Amino acid sequence: MSREGEYLVFAAELYRHAKGLSGAEVAALFEKYGVSKFIMDSFELFHIECEENMIAAVDEFIARKRSA
Repeated sequence: MSREGEYLVFAAELYRHAKGLSGAEVAALFEKYGVSKFIMDSFELFHIECEENMIAAVDEFIARKRSA
């Protein structure tokens, strides 16, 4: 698995715990809004930032998609 792929798994687990969601709920949310691609495309930034910033960025990304 690539470094980006490993980070995606880490990010999904981190998001799951932060939001109190199940793995299935996170998978559905990421699928519906294209979050996995967003995380993979942003890997270079996210893997050097603090975890809270990644969670906030995902929340913002989802909010923008919902309002579009």
